Amino acid sequence: MTEENITKQLDLGTLFFPVFVIVAIVLGLILGFMFGTESSRIATYGIPVGLFFMIYPAMAKVRLNDMAKSIKNIRTVGLMVLLNYAIAPFLVAGIGYLFIDMIFLRFGLLSSDISSQVLVGIILLGVAPCIAMVMVWTDLAHGNLPLGVSFVAWNSIIQIMTTPFLVYFLARTSVTISPFLILESVFFYLILPLLAGMITRSLMENKKYFSRILSDLGSVQTIALLLTILVIFWGEGNGIIDTSSLIWMVGVVMVIFYFVLFHFGYLISRRAGYSYSDSTSIGFTVSARDFEISIAIAIAAFAAYPYVAITTAIGPLLEIPIMLLLVWVQLGRERRMIVSKRIRSMEAFK
Repeated sequence: MTEENITKQLDLGTLFFPVFVIVAIVLGLILGFMFGTESSRIATYGIPVGLFFMIYPAMAKVRLNDMAKSIKNIRTVGLMVLLNYAIAPFLVAGIGYLFIDMIFLRFGLLSSDISSQVLVGIILLGVAPCIAMVMVWTDLAHGNLPLGVSFVAWNSIIQIMTTPFLVYFLARTSVTISPFLILESVFFYLILPLLAGMITRSLMENKKYFSRILSDLGSVQTIALLLTILVIFWGEGNGIIDTSSLIWMVGVVMVIFYFVLFHFGYLISRRAGYSYSDSTSIGFTVSARDFEISIAIAIAAFAAYPYVAITTAIGPLLEIPIMLLLVWVQLGRERRMIVSKRIRSMEAFK
């Protein structure tokens, strides 16, 4: 990626894309109010389709040889596992406890009953790493995409064993995680997009216009992302008004834990000697969370406590805008690194 291309992408993101995101959110909320009875159906079908077309363009960029090497990279996978399972869930629980119990409850913004349910919801949002949209954020921020795919493969296996233990330890509740729930996500959001990307690459890679195809797929990815945002807010439009005060409180916690977790993973990786692209992949893998698993656990294990499910449902409403902000931060960081490197090269040449 050249400095010129990065600058062009940053200009586009800075001037237009945040506006498109805001428009998609507002339009989704309006549609939710106007067509509330159709919201659940739209979300049921619209979100999976949107996720597929968000992930498929990224998969078309992946070379199988690079992915195979990444899966076997024990040192890098080991660092990811350490950050994702030994640190991230406990850090999320600590941030949630600090704000929910020590600040919002103490200042009377939440009752004790609701605050305990919200804290459990925050914990559920933090225990399982993302195995779908994390690849989109990695791709948009110019991270190591084959490495990111290998992380998803590992996480889809590891979280089946670790999630029940972490939920029990942090929320003091025994839960059973159905492997089929995770396998379903892996099939629809990893295997199918990967197969589609492999077919596209095998058919088009040797064509002289393949770079143009990848560019067009990038536009498809952007449109799918905006439509997914619209559908998510369409599906939750009515609920947002009913829980507006809770949304900003959960939002404060989520903004902090996403930024803390991402930079924790990214900076430790850089400190360990990893490149920008590898560290970016690790940062997003550590910070992005699997809200589908969180919502499923909330509904199955905490049906008697409605604010647990409400808190986990707020997760996807806030995650996409926050992760897009992190993408923007990373693109700016990458640009500064390239400019700094260029300046040092010019000084050395003199």
